[in-house]
Parts: sequence; C-alpha cells; structure tokens
Amino acid sequence: MSRITIRTENKKFPVAPNLYGIFFEDINRAGDGGLYPEMLRNRSFEDSIEPKDCHTEQDGYALVTRAGWRDEFNHGEGLSRWIRKNQTPYTPVPAWYTQQAVMRLEREDTLNKHRQAALSAVFEKGGKLYNTGFNGISLKAGETYSFYMFAKTEHPVSVRVCAEDDSHVFGSMDFQLEGTGYVRYDGSFAADRDGDNARLSICCPEGGEISLGFCSLMPQDTYMGHGLRKDLVEKLKALNPRFLRFPGGCIVEGFSPETAMRFRNVIGPVWERPGHQLMWHYRSYNGLGFHEYLQLCEDLDMEPLYVCNCGMTCQGRAPVLFEGEELEDMLQDTLDAIEYAVGGKDTVWGSLRAQMSHPEPFRMNYIEIGNENFGPDYEMRYRKFFDTIRARYPNIRLIANTHLENQGIPADIVDEHFYSTAEFFAENIHYYDGYDRKGPGIFLGELAVVRGWVGQLYGALGEAAFLIGMERNQDVVELASYAPLLENVNYNAWFPNLIRFNNRESMAIPTYYVWKMFGNSRGENVVEAEEETGILYRPVKGMASLMGPSGLRYKNASWNGRPVGISHELMGRIEEKDGVFRILPPDQEQREEAEKLYGVDPERVFAVFGEEEVTSGAFDIEIYAEEGKEISLGIYSSRMPKEVYVADETHPPKEWNSANVKPFVWRLENGISSFREQAYPEDKYLDEERLVQLQYGQFNRFRYEADGKSMKLYVNGECIHEAAVPSFPAMACAVSDSSTEVIVKIVNFSPEEDEVEISLDCAVETDYKAVVLTGEKQAENSFEEPERVHDEERLLSGAAEQFIYRAPGYSVNVLRIGKKK
Repeated sequence: MSRITIRTENKKFPVAPNLYGIFFEDINRAGDGGLYPEMLRNRSFEDSIEPKDCHTEQDGYALVTRAGWRDEFNHGEGLSRWIRKNQTPYTPVPAWYTQQAVMRLEREDTLNKHRQAALSAVFEKGGKLYNTGFNGISLKAGETYSFYMFAKTEHPVSVRVCAEDDSHVFGSMDFQLEGTGYVRYDGSFAADRDGDNARLSICCPEGGEISLGFCSLMPQDTYMGHGLRKDLVEKLKALNPRFLRFPGGCIVEGFSPETAMRFRNVIGPVWERPGHQLMWHYRSYNGLGFHEYLQLCEDLDMEPLYVCNCGMTCQGRAPVLFEGEELEDMLQDTLDAIEYAVGGKDTVWGSLRAQMSHPEPFRMNYIEIGNENFGPDYEMRYRKFFDTIRARYPNIRLIANTHLENQGIPADIVDEHFYSTAEFFAENIHYYDGYDRKGPGIFLGELAVVRGWVGQLYGALGEAAFLIGMERNQDVVELASYAPLLENVNYNAWFPNLIRFNNRESMAIPTYYVWKMFGNSRGENVVEAEEETGILYRPVKGMASLMGPSGLRYKNASWNGRPVGISHELMGRIEEKDGVFRILPPDQEQREEAEKLYGVDPERVFAVFGEEEVTSGAFDIEIYAEEGKEISLGIYSSRMPKEVYVADETHPPKEWNSANVKPFVWRLENGISSFREQAYPEDKYLDEERLVQLQYGQFNRFRYEADGKSMKLYVNGECIHEAAVPSFPAMACAVSDSSTEVIVKIVNFSPEEDEVEISLDCAVETDYKAVVLTGEKQAENSFEEPERVHDEERLLSGAAEQFIYRAPGYSVNVLRIGKKK
C-alpha cells in the first residue's frame, strides 16, 4: 500500500499555463503525404536530384555532403528498407512510371526559377504516365479530390487524368492542353468507391508530347478548410496543446548549407517554394510551410514556437558554419519570418501574409535560436541573434539550446532533450528539484523512451513518471513536448512516434494518452503532496568487462568459480602467453568502427567477459597493477536495447559496439577508487571515492558480487565499495487544484494493484472521476487493435478526506475530485 498526503492549503506556485505542447518535425514523411495531405509523391519531379553541395556515390545509392556526411539516397527513393518493405519498382523519376510512353527530366525549361526540373513525356496512342503516390493512393467513396497541373505543349493534346487501379477507375477528368508556355489546369472528381492502392494516371488516347512543371492531388475535405489532414489534426487537438514547436528539429539545421531551413523558401504559392532534401532521407516540397504552421496554431489556439537556423548546419552530421554575408542573411531571414507573423499589413512581409488571406497578425511569443547546437561557435551566433531580436521584439521570449547562462549569456528559456529508457525517466523523477529558481525557465523540448519498452505501455509509464517530476517543478519547467510527433508507417526513419498513420487511418501509441490525460487536467496551482511507497530496481544483466589504456594484463578470470573468457573484443585484441592475457591496442578495423560512434575514444580498450543473460553472481580476476596506470572494470556489461535511429544508414554499427555497452564503471587510478554510472547528461557516482592500496608490480585480486539489487567490490580481500543498483519509486504522484477540484496524477509502476491511501485537508464530494491508462507491460497499439491501450474514464464513489484509491498494476491515473462548496 502506498500513501499520498495532500495539503491544498499549501499552494506552492501556479501551474505553467503553456506546459503541454507539441513538436512537429518533418521526419518519417510526416509532412507531405501526412499532415499536409498531398497524394502525389515527387509532385515537383525533383526527388532524384541531389542537393547542389552534395554528390552521389555507388551508382546513386549514397548521398555525400561536401563535409563528408553520408546518407542513403537510392536515386531519391530514400532508405533501402523502405524500398524493400513497399516493394517499390525502380524508376529513374521516383514515383513516376510510364506505359507506352517515354519520360525524361527537363532541367532547363522549368515552370519557374525555383523549380529544378520539369517532366517531359512522349506518348504513343493510348500511352500513359502515372504516379503511385506515397505507397499507393487511398480514396474514400463519395469524397471529392482536387487536382491541378502546370503543363505545356507545342501542339494541342487531349489527356484524361484518372484515379485507377488495375481493375477500376474511381474518377476521371478530361483536359485539352494548349496555349503558350506553362498553363495551369484544374479539375476535381468524386471517388465512386473506396480504394487503397490507386494511382493517378495521365492518359493520352491519341498520343502526343507534353511537359509537366508541377502537379498536385489533394482531398477537398481538410481540417477547417485550411489544407491539413483532418484525422491527424483532430488527434492533435485532443491533446489540448498550448504551443507548437516548429519546423524542427534537425531539419532546421540541415546537413549542408543548401539544405538548411529558410523561412523565405516556405512561403508563397506552393509551386514557387523550392523543395529541399531532408536529413531524414527524402525531399520535402515545402507545401507545409511557415504560414500553414501559424494557421494551425491559430486553429488549435496554440502559441507558435518558431525554431530558426542560427547560421550552422547540424553539428552531428559534419557541420558547416555560416560566416559573413551568409550569416547576416540567415539572421535577416529570421527577422523576416517574425515580421511575416506579427508585422502590420503595411510591412513588406506582413503584406505578403495579407495576400495569403490573413491580414491580421498571428501570435509569435517564442523563438528558439538553433536546434541542439552547442559550443563556442553556437554561443557567438546565439548572442548575435539574441541581441538583434531582443532589440526589435523585446516581448518575444528567446530560447537557447544549452545552459548559456553559465557563460554569462542571457537566455529566457533553455531547451533540454532526453532520449533514453523507461527506467531512466523513472529514476530521474527528481531531476528538476534542485534547479536554480532564479535562472532561465526550462523547455523540455524533446523526450521519449527510445530503447527497451519502445511504443509500449511500460515505456509510457516511464515517461509519465518524468512528467510527474516536471509537474512538481512548474515554477522552473515552463514548456514540454514529446518527439517525434508523426510517422507514416511506410516510411519509418525513427521510432517511436506519438501518432502513426498510413494513407487511410491513424492511431496513437500509449504515450499519446499520457499526454492527453495530463494536458487536459491542469488545475490552477501546484499543491504540496507527500508520498510513501516502495522501490523497484532497474533490470540489469551481463558479466564483467575491462576498459582503459591498452597493455592491461590479467589472469584467472572466473564467474562463480568457473573460468570465463573474453566474449566480445569491442576495442583492442586479446593476446595470451603462459596463462597471462594482455589487451593490445585497437586495430584498424576497430578504429574505423569507432569513427561511426559517438563518444568513443579510439585509444582505449574495451573487452567483455562471458554471457550477457546473467544477473547474479561473483566475478574474480587478477590484474597486474602499474603505478600511474588506470585499471577499470565494468559491472553488468550488456548491450543497451536497440534503437531504430542510425546516424549513418550507409554504415550501420555492429550489434556489439563500445557505444551501446554501458556498464557501471569501477575505476582505480593514483590510489583512488571510484564507482560510477555512465549517464546523461553527466556521470553519477554510485558510492563515494575511496583510497585504495594496490600492490604495484604484481597481480592484485579483484572481485565483485552482484545480485541484481546490490553490488560489493573488493581488492585483495578488502571491500572497497558497496552500492545499490539504481531504483525508482513504485508509485509517484503530482497534485494540483482549483477552487472547485483537486487533480491527482498517479503512476503505478508495479504489476500489482496498489491500494493508495489518499489523505486530504479539505472536504470533497463522494463521487469523483478517474481517467485510467492500463494494460499489460508490453501492450502496444496497432492498426488491427488501435485502442488496445487507451484512456478510459471511470466514474467512482467513496472519495473523502481519507479514502483508498485502487490504482491498477502498470497504470497512469488522473483523479478529478470535486471540492465541497
């Protein structure tokens, strides 16, 4: 049984009004073919064209930047696994195919200066040119679809444009093409029945030659008529989000100067917006642009939070720095974006907004300068942007990527990102308790469980526990959003994502319902609440490992008294002579592998003993000690659970590598013994540092004992460290109230029902409401069972100043208890 004692009389601080929001980045084809429901893939015919400052290798397989970053390209089709999964036939112009016709890209005679290509086709009689959409085109009976194309022809040509599959025509339009230059042709059709794998065909019954400059097929029925996919926006609305962070994410930075995000490229008529290659393996046509984001914010009553490029490309992908005029232009681009949003219609950019049918200004109260940028290069650029924006728009709150206040650089808010395991989030429930209340506010801009219980209920519980800790600290944490938001399941580049969709339907992962429950239950003030509960230990496994400088000598390694050898040479090779083993320096193959990994020192060795699937036991080893030379042992040396994201898809890392094995580290050097965990954002010490006496010039006996809950570390028979395996509360809560109700948020990590004894200092109504998310630990949603795990509202009775609430095992709970008048 757990206990919660609530003191509503002790109001700690008001709730942060904009705490829960959403973050959109165009990843997993979340934009085109998703939130922006364009149905034609490669509508601008440019997907196979590499960016100007890049080249392709291996016959179009890999895209390589001038700075050396690589990505899968596949002639513009993106990831190889997409091609395999979707069974995409090869075509020189992605998504476009011909039958009794010949097509080619026209690079000179294009629609306008922003278009890099047009598509020319020569038809035989009865020939056709067709587009397969985003892994097919989905049509709904009775719904109307709008089509337009810019086409030119030297001689009049009759064409029929139809949506069809191999056995049926769902709707068609007839056009007579003629005139001088590119001419826009518009049409529409109503689908006569449902279809899931249609294509859009341009048929030429009598033959002829045409050039297409741009084309589009969109459903007429969009959210509020503003051009976005209804079911996806409705799911966003249900979260009750208070802000939208856009347009990224890493796509803001780009992976090269040309692919960096610029406001000027994402406004105006969509056929005049230059598309650009995204680091998430495909090209964006930028139909979902700055105006569309602002309109979505207005439609859902969200604060826009615009992320601007601060003059540098992605620092995780061979960065390029903008200098001189390039940097000044990027700053001006940001100022132009702000003017577009909030400037009067008599300003340059405000007048363009007015031309887009929005004469009145939008809101713009938050600007984030850069995305995940850091270091001196960022600090200089940030300060330049901060000073300029603050001088012109003093009311806009400016967000930094790192804690620049530690360098004396001003920031209103700092953005922090966390991607880890469910246990990490649960263990860090007190993360913000010690933050400086006089420093900048915190934006928890990106968080997700990406290893282990990914997209499953238990992962959602871990994230919910971290949000509980955040809610307790709303005097410092002002904003929070999950990442990523949307995923087209046919073009997955990252997992998990809050909402998953295909061409016809959408569903949400369990985490979505946590954010929905918390975002719709806010209260007015955070009130004092004390909890009493048990603890749960982090699951651990794996044997020992050796790390440190090369040349380390050891012998007589054993596990539970039985000899054990090295099973994985992650860095360094093992040499044996007369029963003594030496770890040699990493070889060339290992050094090349290390170059693919983040935070790996190519000079240090790393070797793992024995089997991975062990939790309890004793490890013994004799290690030769040399004065001034480090000795490091790893305890619980196993692989972290895999994540979907791979930094370089053309050279994925090995299953076992020195970046994904993170044991607890027992380090001895210069007479000091330390025991710590390799953790983010900094290592955590599991025990105090201790003095230790080694016998230099000879082998010393090292031993550790572990049982899954505690660890004891010995040198030459003396216990040096004793530490617990990291743990977290079995139950956690946060409480807010208003003049009319008390809102109690509870996370129960235990598999068993917890009879939570709740004590209040105010009279409450007997009847109350509970919104509950529960299920099996590994439960997840699918298109076959889209609501296997979802929020369920329960009407309960029995609330009093002291009562029992039975929190189901593995559950997130929101109790709304009315105060008596």
